[in-house]
Amino acid sequence: MTHTTGWDAAAEVDWSKLCHAYGAAYDTPAHLRALTDGDADAVRRALKHLCSAVVHQGTPWPVTAPAARVVAGLLAEESLSRPAAAPVGAAGDAGDAGAPLRSALLSFLAGVAEAGCPHLDDAELRAAAFPADVAPERVDAAPEAVLDGDAAAWPGESGAVEALTARAVLDLRAAAPVLLDAVVPHLADGEPLTRMHAAHAAAALAVLVGDAARREDLADRVAAAARRAVRRDERACLVLALGDLGRAPRAFLADPDPAVRACAALAPALAGDPDAVGELLAALADPAAADAWFTHRPPQFPHHVRFTLVRAAVERVDDFARLLPAACAVAAVAGPFTADFDWGPLLCAAFPTPLSGAAVGADLTDAQRAYLRALVANESLWRGRVGNAALGLRRVGLPEDRESCRRLAAS
Repeated sequence: MTHTTGWDAAAEVDWSKLCHAYGAAYDTPAHLRALTDGDADAVRRALKHLCSAVVHQGTPWPVTAPAARVVAGLLAEESLSRPAAAPVGAAGDAGDAGAPLRSALLSFLAGVAEAGCPHLDDAELRAAAFPADVAPERVDAAPEAVLDGDAAAWPGESGAVEALTARAVLDLRAAAPVLLDAVVPHLADGEPLTRMHAAHAAAALAVLVGDAARREDLADRVAAAARRAVRRDERACLVLALGDLGRAPRAFLADPDPAVRACAALAPALAGDPDAVGELLAALADPAAADAWFTHRPPQFPHHVRFTLVRAAVERVDDFARLLPAACAVAAVAGPFTADFDWGPLLCAAFPTPLSGAAVGADLTDAQRAYLRALVANESLWRGRVGNAALGLRRVGLPEDRESCRRLAAS
C-alpha cells in the first residue's frame, strides 16, 4: 500500500490500467500536471476533470485514490496560490471567483472524503467489494471492460459494478490518513478562503480516517481557531466543521452573529437541543436574509443556505404548527425549481400522510391551510408547468393547479 503523495505517487501508478467516470484514465496525469504547469484554460479543464470524471456525482472510481494522493502532494506548491481560472466546488459547482487554486483542490479533497462513504462500516464495504456470489475475475476484469468501452460485459445485476465501486471506496479509506496529513497545515494558511476549505476538507477526512484521538485533536484546533476568527464567513465555516467532527458547539449558540448561531445549531450533536432548534427557526423567519449572510459561502453549504436550514428543521421538529412561520416565510421566496430543497420538504412535513380521493376535500388543519395559502400567494411557483413543483404537490396528494389549491386553502 502506497503512502506517497504528489509526483512520487504519480510515478507509482500505471494510469493506463485505471478508469474514471468517462472511461480510460490515460488523460488524468496530464490534467494533474496542468494544475502546476498549465495556463488558465488548462487549469480550468483540469478542475472540471477532477470534479466530474475522477469523482462523478459523489461516486469514486479506481483512479480516484491515486489522483487524490497526487493532489494532496501538490497542495504546498507555491503556484497554487494563484487564482483558479474557473473555481469549482467538490460537486463541480461554481465556486468563489478569484479564490486561490489551492482552495479549489482542497474542495476536491473534501469531495473525495465524502465519496469514501463514512456512514458505511468496513465490514459492509468489504462484503460488497469481494462478493461471494461474483467470480473474482469478473470484478478484476471490470476496469478493462470500461477501457474497452464494453459496459455490457459487466452488467449491474452481476454485482461487478457494485464491487468495483466498493473497492474504490476502500482505496480512498486507505489513502485518507495521508490526505489528512497534507490538508491540516493549510488550516493556518495566510488566505482566509484557503483556511475555510482546509477546515471543511480536514473535518471530512478526519471522519473518514476514523481515528477518535486524531479527530479530537483536530476538533480542539478548529475550536480554538473559531474562537479567534473575526470574519463571519470563516467563523461560521469553522463552527460547521466542529459539528462535522462530532462536537456540540453549544457556546456558539450565544454568539452575537446570527449566522454563526445558526451554523452552531446545525451540529448533529445539538439535534435535540431546544435552543439550537430555536436558532434554526429564527434563521428561517427571514430565509432571504440567511441566503445573503455570507460574502464567501462556507463550503458546507453547497447551495442556498436556507436549503440546509430547512432540512435540519424538518428533521428536528415534528410539530408542523411550530414550523409554520418558517414555512410561510420560505414559501414567499421559493421558486418552482427549488421544490426538492425548501418548500417541498416543508410540504411533506405539513402533510405527513398524503391525501387521497375524498380526503383531498376533507377538513385540513389550520396550519395546513395557512401554508397552502402561502404557497398559492407566490405566483412564481405556478408559472407554466414545472415538473418539480407539480411533483411536490402530487407527492402529498394535492391538486397541481393553483386555483384548486386556493379553494382548498379557503374552504
